[in-house]
Amino acid sequence: MATTKERILITLSPSMARSINAIAKREKMPRATAAAQVIRVGLHELEEDDLTVAEERELAKIVRARDVPGAVYLTSDEADALFRKLHNERVAR
Repeated sequence: MATTKERILITLSPSMARSINAIAKREKMPRATAAAQVIRVGLHELEEDDLTVAEERELAKIVRARDVPGAVYLTSDEADALFRKLHNERVAR
């Protein structure tokens, strides 16, 4: 059967093959469809997490400016509470 989708040949490690087989069996789909789905999800994750080189440079500048002796470090809970407090104060204005 002809397809408009591009085909590729990949070599999987035994553990990756077992994982793809398990997904295909669980989802009742062909192995190729399961592999394409895994690749699609992985690419989506990479695209979300990747910063551009310019963004990385800008963040590095911020980190260097803030990483000084005596800097105050907050836990994530403390940072969340501070953010909520500042946000609520801003909204109240």
